[in-house]
Amino acid sequence: MLVQQAKKYLQILSASPRKKLGQNFMIHESDLSFIADALSCDAGEQVLEIGPGLGFLTRFLLQKRLKVTAVEKDKSYAKFLRDYFSQTSFKVFEKDILKVNLKTDLTLAGPVRLYGNIPYSITTPILEWMIGQRNQIREAVLTTQLEVADRLTAVPGAKAWGSLSIFLQVVADVQKIRKIEASSFYPAPKVDSAVIKISFLDKLRYVIGNEAKFFSLVRRAFQKRRKTLLNALKDEREARYSKSNLLRAFKRSKIDPIRRAETLSIKEWAELDGLTG
Repeated sequence: MLVQQAKKYLQILSASPRKKLGQNFMIHESDLSFIADALSCDAGEQVLEIGPGLGFLTRFLLQKRLKVTAVEKDKSYAKFLRDYFSQTSFKVFEKDILKVNLKTDLTLAGPVRLYGNIPYSITTPILEWMIGQRNQIREAVLTTQLEVADRLTAVPGAKAWGSLSIFLQVVADVQKIRKIEASSFYPAPKVDSAVIKISFLDKLRYVIGNEAKFFSLVRRAFQKRRKTLLNALKDEREARYSKSNLLRAFKRSKIDPIRRAETLSIKEWAELDGLTG
């Protein structure tokens, strides 16, 4: 375990883990090694790490002879990492990952593999950022809250099935590949975590005309997930969501309007999106 090293590095930084930034540092070397090995990278390959923190995972990635480019929001951590790994191929950019355009803001040679221990508080924004940047990401291995991992890998009809499940699964294959106990972190969070592997598809799983409109439709329905589809979606102020237009779409798609959002598959959502206009 790396807990003593974590305490030592934090002392050097004159810092304490900041709960607001989700600074829970993974300290179990077996978990770090597993994550570093989770993607099939070639020696010398350039990879991206987001939120490297104290650099524990970074160390394992560098041991695999990977060229690590990291994005770290905290200025003091970025400087610490830059100094600590100064004799390696490591590069760190002091940026907010949510404001980074991978194609223009970083010196990356084409689509990369991504690693990250994701702060619980910004998991959804980071995943939505990844979906938007997916042409620059081959695949990713992320550590998230266990509940989030369950949502991302859920199937239609499951309690965990929601808009985020659909948004990610329409563009990628998603697997939960390891559970990680809260005790594997310093300081220990209140909940367990899981490692997920995301492999982005070359094209969308189903034909979708306009992604923004598709996401809007799905999000709208899940905001009122206890209501029937018709009642959750209808709004006479918008032609797309007028009762008459929705009923036509339900009839043509053979989707019962009294069903609820969590019962529809991605294929059914794509069909409904196309028919509502």
